[in-house]
Amino acid sequence: MEALKELVKIVNRKRLSKIDVFDKTLLSQGASNLYLKLYEGLENGSIKDDLSAAKYLYDSNEKDAKFRKLKSRFKAKLLKSILLFDIDEVSNSEVVKAYYECLTHNQTIEIIIKLTGTNKLVYELVKDNYAKALKYNFYDILKNYSFYLISYYSLKGDKKNIELEEEKYLKYLDLAQKEQFAKYLYMKVAVEFNRPVAITYDLLAEVKENLDKLNDLKVEINNPEIDFYYFYLALIYFEHSNELHKILTLCDEADALMDSNPETITNTRRFVVLYYRARAFLYSRQYEKGIALINDENRIKIADTGYNWYVLKEVEFKLYLQTKNIERAYEVYESVLNNKSYKRQVAPLIERWKIYHAYLVFMDSYWNNGEYKFSLPKFLNDVPFNQKDKSGFNFAIRVVEILFNAARKDYNLIFSKMDALRIYRSRYLNDNTYKRNHLFLSVLLKAEKSGFNAKEMQNADGYELEELRKQNNYIIAEWEIIPYEILWDIFVELSEG
Repeated sequence: MEALKELVKIVNRKRLSKIDVFDKTLLSQGASNLYLKLYEGLENGSIKDDLSAAKYLYDSNEKDAKFRKLKSRFKAKLLKSILLFDIDEVSNSEVVKAYYECLTHNQTIEIIIKLTGTNKLVYELVKDNYAKALKYNFYDILKNYSFYLISYYSLKGDKKNIELEEEKYLKYLDLAQKEQFAKYLYMKVAVEFNRPVAITYDLLAEVKENLDKLNDLKVEINNPEIDFYYFYLALIYFEHSNELHKILTLCDEADALMDSNPETITNTRRFVVLYYRARAFLYSRQYEKGIALINDENRIKIADTGYNWYVLKEVEFKLYLQTKNIERAYEVYESVLNNKSYKRQVAPLIERWKIYHAYLVFMDSYWNNGEYKFSLPKFLNDVPFNQKDKSGFNFAIRVVEILFNAARKDYNLIFSKMDALRIYRSRYLNDNTYKRNHLFLSVLLKAEKSGFNAKEMQNADGYELEELRKQNNYIIAEWEIIPYEILWDIFVELSEG
């Protein structure tokens, strides 16, 4: 009861009367409430930026003082509301719920210390949550809790308890620092894969060195958080080094960790494991396993409004396309286009689906004796972002354009583009990330020298084709929508007609 008495003094009537957060009352008011209008406009996508918000709310512009004041207050209310979430609504993961509770508890203690100093109330509040933070190895929280206790013992002149707590504090401080350093290593390496640069052998060697350091910390620190940072980084590394079998092993390890420690399960972790396992099946040509994995409803349920749903649909689409299941590929494509959140996705993602559609139309016509009806000018106009990207999906655009022209026997158009492709190969496709692009383009350029002679193309062999037909020899990038050796065989067959 003493703790409650102290809390009532802190949470006094004057402070209670001025609490300024969003609540059910505020959000259920009528349309005249500008906070509600702003909230709903952001929620449903009708507000895109400051200009559209000011126009929507005040029929003015973003410099309007009334709008700027409302926006500032709205942001402040949202931020304060984050500290008041119902724990059960934070996440379906026990560890995330526990961390949210410990983190908000820690922040509350910090505020109390600033207002009243370290006192018996602080001691009791720390004791209330200490066991939970210890259960989940929240070292960043534990070092604070331990420090608060030391501060209290110091003020009480309790040297014995300070000495007992000191060992724990130094341990948590060391582990928290190592944990943060492990996360730093992940960020340091992950940025290399998120930059628009080629993944060279030298870069992979540097990544491997840091990955080994992260693994050492993973072994030393008993914390699933670090385990998953290692898994995330290792999955990226092994995919780019084309060690697909190691990806599947890592996914097994991650699943085993979550199965044996249910409190470590989060939707993000389940999704990452599913996503990389599915991609490994795709790139290693284990298509049926990939399809069975994605259709396993016991794995994970992904909300169809988020980015993760879309990128997993890309893998599913490719799996069906490469197994010649045109009907299911169309179903996946249509499910994406009909998704209400599709138009709100980022431009590169939207354009990728336009590229996938081009390949789908082409392969449908090829396998089903279609007429290759497809507007290339409109298609090229609809993918400006990827056309500016001089590698990656830009290459996929160039390839499908050549395929449609070959199917229509318009070799003059293909001839007119070959010089540009020759320059393109020497300028953009020299790193190991683009090795398969380089090999495939080299085969096409040799075919051009023969005037796309069907007989010579049919008898073509050589280093490039041999390398393309080897599996797991080079990185299979996401823009290789149909394996290049299959596209070459299609190109040869089209030349014979």
